[in-house]
Amino acid sequence: MSFRTGFGIDFHQLVEGRELWLGGVKIPHHKGALGHSDADVLLHAICDAMLGALALGDIGTHFPDTDPTFKGIDSKILLQNTHALIQQHGYSVVHVDAALCLEAPKIKPHVPSMCDTIASILNIAISAISIKATTTEKMGFVGREEGLVAYAVVLLEQQQHAINIVNRSHHPVPEYATPGSSGLDLRAFLEHPVTLSPLERSLIPTGLYLEIPSGMEAQVRPRSGLAVRQGLTCLNTPGTIDSDYRGEIKVIIINLSNEPQMISDGDRIAQLVFQRVEKIKWELSDDLNATQRNEGGFGHTGTK
Repeated sequence: MSFRTGFGIDFHQLVEGRELWLGGVKIPHHKGALGHSDADVLLHAICDAMLGALALGDIGTHFPDTDPTFKGIDSKILLQNTHALIQQHGYSVVHVDAALCLEAPKIKPHVPSMCDTIASILNIAISAISIKATTTEKMGFVGREEGLVAYAVVLLEQQQHAINIVNRSHHPVPEYATPGSSGLDLRAFLEHPVTLSPLERSLIPTGLYLEIPSGMEAQVRPRSGLAVRQGLTCLNTPGTIDSDYRGEIKVIIINLSNEPQMISDGDRIAQLVFQRVEKIKWELSDDLNATQRNEGGFGHTGTK
């Protein structure tokens, strides 16, 4: 699954003589939340939502109140540790939507600081965090200012997909050249060099076989350096490798230069980029909604 959602909730009593920490921010108030840690209900709810999204239990499982290690601990540390656990499972936080329920004090002036604190820990934009606050209109334990509640929903996105690969070449498996690279380098697996005359093409093997997850595709794309230096590029690009294909990955290379070009074993010949695939269903209709462009053809913007 590429995305996971999780829901978290936390309650704490409000008592005299305790500091009130919410969203990693100290809030001036004559009461504070009672708990084994600093009792930051908002961060606890977010932690629970993150853990729940991956079915990893709850905050009490990972940071039990029976463990003296967590006595009085800053809940920002708990959020950091939870975030690290999520990353270890190959996921990152996309969005947080949280709500605080308490009678007093007013939370709105502190929301920007809370969002900034949480965003820095989760390494996401402040705009990806929503924090709201409400009261119970004097009803119940919250209305009597005996306690407070926090709710949180998080969206996680999978960062790395485990893909089965069979490597029958003597080269390393494809790698990203830099941390910011989108494509993995594909190398030629050749018993003898292949020389392409101008405008000649050839199907170059790689010795690689993939089991692509359902809902994804692999695209074979040209290498810009190869095109500039030798005039070699890929045909049928971007070539799609479907998730149910189990044959060897091969690359159609054409020589667009004016001179013969040689491809040797181990040469980097293309890039492999993985993408999600959106499935559609057809809805038969008698007409389509009108647009400014309407039936304007290729290159037609709908304006004069």
